[in-house]
Amino acid sequence: MDQGWAGLLAGLAGLLGAFVGGLAAVRGARIGAETNAAAVRQQVRDEALWAHQQWVRQERQKACLKVMDSYTNFHMQAQQGRDQLFAGIAVDDSAMQSLQQCIPELAGTCSHLALLGPSAIHIAGGVLRDKVARFATTMRLWNEDAAQLPDAAIAEWADILHDEGLEMKAAYQEFLSTSQSVLLGYVPGN
Repeated sequence: MDQGWAGLLAGLAGLLGAFVGGLAAVRGARIGAETNAAAVRQQVRDEALWAHQQWVRQERQKACLKVMDSYTNFHMQAQQGRDQLFAGIAVDDSAMQSLQQCIPELAGTCSHLALLGPSAIHIAGGVLRDKVARFATTMRLWNEDAAQLPDAAIAEWADILHDEGLEMKAAYQEFLSTSQSVLLGYVPGN
């Protein structure tokens, strides 16, 4: 009978070992599943963050290109009007109106940068917008008086417009530099 009890005890020990082993396997599987689920959640968060950052970068690029296009359109029209004024010829009303209509377009595209950030690019766009508006206003004021101006006054207006043109060009170069830095990722916090 000792062998019977020994077999029974061995069977119970095996059954107890299997039960403990089963519990350990279930616990291990649960821990593994939780770890895997956490890794998947982190991967999904990382991918969503990357996708969002990529979208913001693309939208910034579109906005910067629109600012550049708006500025180029304004600059080409302003250059023609400026050359006429330098020659003592008044710019016709439709050309001045077309030039003035470029400003809201530029202002609108610059305002999109406020949403997309960072502040450095928004500030650079705002400075450019202000310099363009100032240049256009000076051209308009000069053009209003162009017909009755003596040569000395034309030279004075030319100097003012030349200086404002340089400021506008510097603001555009700063916008380009800032945009490039932001789009290429050289500015912290972009």
